[in-house]
Amino acid sequence: MFLPLLLLICSLSASQIQAESDNELGENLRQTESTGGEAGNVSEQQQTCTQDIHAVLREMTGVLAGLKVEMRYLQHENEVQSAKVYQLESQLESQNTELNQQYQEQAAKLAEQAAKLAEQAAELLTMKSRANTTENHVNALTREGEVKRVAFSASLLTSGSGTIGPFNAHTNLIFRNVVTNVGNAYNPNTGFFTAPVRGAYHFEYYIYGHGHPSHATSAMLVKNGDHVFIAYEHQPSGGANAANGVTLLLKVGDVVFLRQWQNTRIFDDMNHPTTFSGNLLFIM
Repeated sequence: MFLPLLLLICSLSASQIQAESDNELGENLRQTESTGGEAGNVSEQQQTCTQDIHAVLREMTGVLAGLKVEMRYLQHENEVQSAKVYQLESQLESQNTELNQQYQEQAAKLAEQAAKLAEQAAELLTMKSRANTTENHVNALTREGEVKRVAFSASLLTSGSGTIGPFNAHTNLIFRNVVTNVGNAYNPNTGFFTAPVRGAYHFEYYIYGHGHPSHATSAMLVKNGDHVFIAYEHQPSGGANAANGVTLLLKVGDVVFLRQWQNTRIFDDMNHPTTFSGNLLFIM
């Protein structure tokens, strides 16, 4: 950029100097012709002009040499800076590659940890499910064990003695003196036994009464309102004993109780001769 400009300036300067020299030379020649005898002065002027031109050329040559040196220096600096930039780019690329590799390694580790956590969570869920299943099974077994323990036995009166009946219709009996009531399936307020589980149950009942010419001693076992078995004894005097027993297949909620037969008499006292008992044999 600077070299063509300097060459142009030098060319213009040289042309101007040459033109001025030619003008001065022509003027001097004209003056010599007109005056005749001044040739020595013209030669001296030409020599001075030539020296000035050489001086300008030398000065320009020095400037050009300095510019060349400066250009070489700048070119060298440019090469040095280019090398530094290349080195920095190489370092950045290497660091980027290293960081990318570290990122991939960390991502792989995190993915592995996440997979392990997911596996552990699944195992915990499985263990929790198993624990819940085991707990439910234990509870079921506990309930089953509790249900399996079903038995009761009760007598008619809690204290004193007395004769019940005769009545004009069948009348439900309530055995209020409870001796045993495992599982609380028998209700001493109603006289009802309610099956807590489906299974086979065995029942027995004993009825005592004083002999009478017109009134027997009798009671029947009832399941859900239906008569099943009856115990009956009729004696005109003395004591009358009647008993019976039965095994029934009951489902949950079935009700069993005793009902006194109409126009009969039943007796009980502190010795408890009139009783009602039952128990679960096994679950079905």
